[in-house]
Amino acid sequence: MIPESRLIRSEVIIRELALPDDVLLARKSLIRWIALSMGMIMPNESRRLLLDILEVIFDFHLRNQTPTTVDIVKKLEEFTQTKQNLKAVYYHLQRLTEYGILSRKKGRYYLGNGEGKNLREIFREFYIKKAESAFSNMGTALDKLESNYR
Repeated sequence: MIPESRLIRSEVIIRELALPDDVLLARKSLIRWIALSMGMIMPNESRRLLLDILEVIFDFHLRNQTPTTVDIVKKLEEFTQTKQNLKAVYYHLQRLTEYGILSRKKGRYYLGNGEGKNLREIFREFYIKKAESAFSNMGTALDKLESNYR
């Protein structure tokens, strides 16, 4: 028996979603659509914290700013008009970092590798890198399988 859970290094979900015009009208709708298409949230998910964090991170990125955790919490509180749980925010930031969307250097967060690219390039590179790594291992396994039939 293969201990499957030990083998999984990461998981990437890409959902092909329709992009209706009404989604394009509001920033919050766009962020929810992006998170859903990237598998960061599940359909009908009602929790908002991850979406609010993404909105704040995108805002910082588009302003060419590299926030600290404290900066992110302050901006979240401005956006949501509510006090934030620092542990919950940090948990989501760690998840985004482990996932590979965020990088953290010297206490500051960057989207991607911090090279200041546009959002499309950052996410395209993220998915290509993950796919190439996965296909490399799949290719090795498929080559081995194929050689067993010769």
